[in-house]
Amino acid sequence: MLSKDQKVDLAKEYNKKFVNASSVFVLDYKGLKVGEIQKLRKGIKQANAEFSVVKNSILIYGANGSDIEKISDLFVGPTAVAISEEDPVSVAKAFVDSVKEFPQIKIKGGIVDGTVVNESEISSLSKLPSREAMLGQVMVLISSPLLNFVMVIKNMQSKLLYAINEVKNLKQPD
Repeated sequence: MLSKDQKVDLAKEYNKKFVNASSVFVLDYKGLKVGEIQKLRKGIKQANAEFSVVKNSILIYGANGSDIEKISDLFVGPTAVAISEEDPVSVAKAFVDSVKEFPQIKIKGGIVDGTVVNESEISSLSKLPSREAMLGQVMVLISSPLLNFVMVIKNMQSKLLYAINEVKNLKQPD
């Protein structure tokens, strides 16, 4: 059992995490066994997020003064949170995959970059490509016109050299 000072310190620690987080997802883990929670925790950790089961009162106090305060009404009943400072898509994918594996859990909602999201929006978010894949697609879109331009210039150069060669051949007697 934590003392009051320890609870205050823990709430302050969560406040720092919430302020720095790009996304926080809330899950009702009721019905999961310890081994299943560990498996869920491992999947969330692979998505570069922190998974915690914490008392709701600590989460509520930790949410004070941050965007997470908007979803403090979700901190009721058995609550677990996933806090990510990076890509929210990978965390959403991990949550949705966990729900498929453990149907007794329920995604309560969350917040992504200051916007409150519900279960269906988290499910939609999980279907997006990862941040790295999106950046790759953007780079392809940006580089395509440049590559096409370079190819046109190269073809023009080849045609010009071909024409100069033909003129040279016509002027030189055999």
